[in-house]
Amino acid sequence: MADRDSLTGVWHGLYTYTTQPQIPESHFVCILIESSGRLMGTIHESMNHSGSSATDENAVIEGIHDAGAISFIKTYDGSGARSHSVAYSGNVNASRDEIEGTWTIAAKRRNLIGRFLMIRKRGEKQEHKSVLHAGHDMPAF
Repeated sequence: MADRDSLTGVWHGLYTYTTQPQIPESHFVCILIESSGRLMGTIHESMNHSGSSATDENAVIEGIHDAGAISFIKTYDGSGARSHSVAYSGNVNASRDEIEGTWTIAAKRRNLIGRFLMIRKRGEKQEHKSVLHAGHDMPAF
């Protein structure tokens, strides 16, 4: 894969819970590295909870990127309150600066499902207005 098509970079994102809409969206920063279609990296997030304060969580990711489709597993490292894994699946837009899709957590009683959006800055001269802080709402799913 050519370097210009690589997903390597710093991505800012958010995720929501489809199955638990009372939980506010959570924001994260992902340091993503792509090599020959293989994805790896770290995620640092402020995880919101229903009725309690947010917790800071760290995770590692491993996955694949093939023809605009991505999938990866995010595994919390236990440094916060979490140590489980989350499966992500999504699509990259044509300009390679947005990834949108779904996430799932397989649980004993029921699966948790949600949506995510990741955005990265392209080019040094591009003015950066983070969608997380510029009043940009998560797209309707």
